[in-house]
Amino acid sequence: MRHQVKLSEICIVIFLTFITMAGIYYSVNTIARNELILKTYPLQVNLETTALSCSNQSPEWLKDTLKSVSLSHRAPNNQVAYISPQGQLFHCESGYLGFPLFSKKVNKDTRFRFASVSKLWTSDAILDLIKKNKISLAEQALSVLPEISAPDDLRIKQITVGDLLLHRAGFNRTGLMGDEMFRNREKPFCPNNLDQLSQVQLSFDPNTTFSYSNLGYCLLGEIIAKQKNMSYQEIIEKEYALVNENIRFLENKRLEDEAKYRYIEIGLTGYSDIYTAFDYPALASSAGLSGSAIALAKQVRQMINKPQPNILSQPEITCDVHKLRDCYGYAMFPYQKTDQNLKVYFRDGVLPGASSLVVVDEYGGVLSLLSSGQAKLGQGEYDQTKMKIYEALAQWYKST
Repeated sequence: MRHQVKLSEICIVIFLTFITMAGIYYSVNTIARNELILKTYPLQVNLETTALSCSNQSPEWLKDTLKSVSLSHRAPNNQVAYISPQGQLFHCESGYLGFPLFSKKVNKDTRFRFASVSKLWTSDAILDLIKKNKISLAEQALSVLPEISAPDDLRIKQITVGDLLLHRAGFNRTGLMGDEMFRNREKPFCPNNLDQLSQVQLSFDPNTTFSYSNLGYCLLGEIIAKQKNMSYQEIIEKEYALVNENIRFLENKRLEDEAKYRYIEIGLTGYSDIYTAFDYPALASSAGLSGSAIALAKQVRQMINKPQPNILSQPEITCDVHKLRDCYGYAMFPYQKTDQNLKVYFRDGVLPGASSLVVVDEYGGVLSLLSSGQAKLGQGEYDQTKMKIYEALAQWYKST
């Protein structure tokens, strides 16, 4: 007797065929698979935030900050710490270090990458040398760097220590060759082969244009090293007692107590391994530190309490403090919504799968935020987070 095919059986065959074809498509198409993973992240974040916890009496806006960045930064692991002007420490943490609900939770000691926030130590150490009259802001950088060959571009001789601090040396990381310090799987010439600086062509005359430069901060690190006759890492570890706060320099591998980073590449180029993509020891003075949000906030609080010039200082350069990122001091971006509003100082950074932020306010409060994801809108999303924190701080000071 002939079997009559039922409609339900046809539907099952169609469904199974669809599932099989979809599985094949996503298994061979890495970009499509990664885009699908990103689209499903809102489901994951609901699980990650079940691990959100805060210290006693923490202000509600700290918890709200972590809830917000968990989604907007697509970051499963997060820490935020705030030290009030009176010295009270509050902190929150969120996320699981492995599979949500079935692994250890992020805690106050979990290690995150500081990214470009690491430059605060470089700026602070340079400013300490200036206050001790070891070097000066107006001093030519080549005179306090290890000796190099005569530069092809004679303008390099004009670069001062102050130009390097202010990102006005004339280097251009957005040019044809990209960022000298962040070329995938290439060793940068700084700090281990400084003589190649003589072959660099500047994109701008020194002290004419702001152009953010990781190379400039690598050179500052070598100025510090030459003054002390030690490696930059040894100097910073000793003078800032990093071991007491469990702050460490990155290596070309994952450190055992690090957060769970969420780096998903949806372009044609990317990094197969974020832990070996760059020469992290070479990035020591520009993006090479790691630790917790609490440790970061404590160290920054010590820096801002030093005599002027300190990391909050800025030269007399024409800029608009009412525009985010329009002004840059010796270490941070000052911002004030209007002349009557709260004034703050920002310093942020990103690495593959990680972002960092420090906010110092005019009353002496310090906030640090560390996340382990990548925002969909990039810098625009990170700047939105800054403004949310700015408004939260302004409201907090009005109500206390």
